[in-house]
Amino acid sequence: MVLFDRNTIQVQDARNVGVFSTRVYGWMAIGLAFTSFIALLLIQTGLYVKLMPFWWVWAFGTFGVALAIQRSLVRHSLGTVVGLFLTYAGLEGLMFGTILPAFAAAYGGQVIWAAFASAATIFAVAMLYGMFTRSDLTSLGRILSMGLIGLVVVSLISLILSFFMPITMLHVMISWVGLVIFVGLTAYDAQTIRQFSMQADVRSVASYKLSMMMALKMYINVIMIFWYLLQIFSSNQSRR
Repeated sequence: MVLFDRNTIQVQDARNVGVFSTRVYGWMAIGLAFTSFIALLLIQTGLYVKLMPFWWVWAFGTFGVALAIQRSLVRHSLGTVVGLFLTYAGLEGLMFGTILPAFAAAYGGQVIWAAFASAATIFAVAMLYGMFTRSDLTSLGRILSMGLIGLVVVSLISLILSFFMPITMLHVMISWVGLVIFVGLTAYDAQTIRQFSMQADVRSVASYKLSMMMALKMYINVIMIFWYLLQIFSSNQSRR
């Protein structure tokens, strides 16, 4: 019989945390790199001019792919889940590749870089807090999830109202609320990743699929933080 002491178990837990977390953040980084590549390709080649009227297609497409990923964790193969994740990242690249040139033309490229640098910093701080805090963020996650639903509803209403009246201040308020929600979700998801990594069998296919799901969540968090900061900085620039 092989006996494991407490130190051996702690080392094994640390290895599981390292393997699972590396998968999550590794795939998140791959998704962001793929998004950036597609966006830069559209901008450099000038294709964004022809594709700009279809930005709403990419937006609804990402929503559909995200739902498909959630439903495919059990039914579909790992390759299918990976393909859907990359498809999501590619659609985000198409959307940002057609939207960012408009922001640069209206407010200057420095607004985009400022939002990018700020988003990276804020995301990193929130992620590290979630990973290392001893506080249980479960209740916070539930509150933020409900807040996210409300944010979606209000955003849709503001989109409809924008066709009939100027709603600049409401738009800015939504951006600030959205920023707070996704910063909080980043911390909550980071803690969830650590908890999953200590329980999951990192050698199983199910664990790999779960890591892809968490990678998508963290990818969405950083993208949305960047998006809301971009709108906040742009609104500040327009008031000068």
